[in-house]
Amino acid sequence: MGDESGYVVRGAKMQCSFGSNFRRINLPQSHGAYVNDKPMMNESDRMPVENIAYFGVCSSVENDNTEVLYLFGKDGAPVNGKRCCPVFLDDWLLTKADALVDGKPALTTKSQLICMHDGVITFVDDGQHSD
Repeated sequence: MGDESGYVVRGAKMQCSFGSNFRRINLPQSHGAYVNDKPMMNESDRMPVENIAYFGVCSSVENDNTEVLYLFGKDGAPVNGKRCCPVFLDDWLLTKADALVDGKPALTTKSQLICMHDGVITFVDDGQHSD
């Protein structure tokens, strides 16, 4: 995303280094802080399903899920393999400690989240200009 970072809001697009599909981060209830009228995210917004849906097919050898998916990947090509089942052991990394959202550091487009299956989740955009 270049050298500049932006504050991440609900709807920002993410990708996993082992996932076949993009996903958008969700926030069921606002923390009360907004950028461009969109709710900001903080370092604790990492719950599977509630905040982060699965990233399609997972290519990590660490993923021992036996469920197989058949779908279309980021580039529109068919993919198949083990279903992504993200497991996060800690909060987001590389957050903005001097900008608090509900008392916790804000997420930026430079923030990263590590999955137990060795995937690294990063942001493709900040969500501020998405529909």
